[in-house]
Amino acid sequence: MVEDRQIKNNNESSQAPDEPRECVDTPAKKKAAVVVGCLIVVVLVAAIIFVLMPRDAEKGSDSSMADAAQAIENEQPTAEQQAAAEKGTLGMRISAEGYDAETASPAIAHISGTSDAGEAVDFCTALSLNASTRVQIDPGAYEVEIIAPINADGSMFEAPEPFKAVVKASGIAEVAKKMAFVPARDAADAASDAASKVAQVMDMNDGTIAENAAEVAAKNAAVAS
Repeated sequence: MVEDRQIKNNNESSQAPDEPRECVDTPAKKKAAVVVGCLIVVVLVAAIIFVLMPRDAEKGSDSSMADAAQAIENEQPTAEQQAAAEKGTLGMRISAEGYDAETASPAIAHISGTSDAGEAVDFCTALSLNASTRVQIDPGAYEVEIIAPINADGSMFEAPEPFKAVVKASGIAEVAKKMAFVPARDAADAASDAASKVAQVMDMNDGTIAENAAEVAAKNAAVAS
């Protein structure tokens, strides 16, 4: 009987259900969890970069195109530069030995004619005697009349005959003339005529002729008479 009870107890002991075991995080499991977490972060970052990259590239492309367009615009000539490039240059070198720039009336060039565009041109500009005077002008055919200066002592210079000049776009038409000296005793009529012309052309002054030019011419011409 005693043996039977022992056997029965042993059987009951062996048939008792196993108690649940506590789950313990091992270092290996923690490392695996960290690795998985890092992989998830990497995947998310890669996805964000992939989504944003085309937009950034597009912005960069637009910016590059805008910069290129601005560069092309900067290379384009301005309206003033283009207008200057379309004009030509009339160069006049008028020499006059014995000319006193400080006291004499100014030497003046009266330029008239028609531009290639069919527009009338008529203006006057001051000349730098014994040097080259260059005037920007529309391409065309022109006639140039020189009004000779009158020195303070009544002497003056014999103006050359009016001459023609053809000006081309971006070109230079050079003209050289020499004026002979006329002493005061022989310049009465010519000086009076020159002073009268100076007074007449002041309304066509391009801004280079001194405002008192007519007054100075009349004063110097009076000495010669």
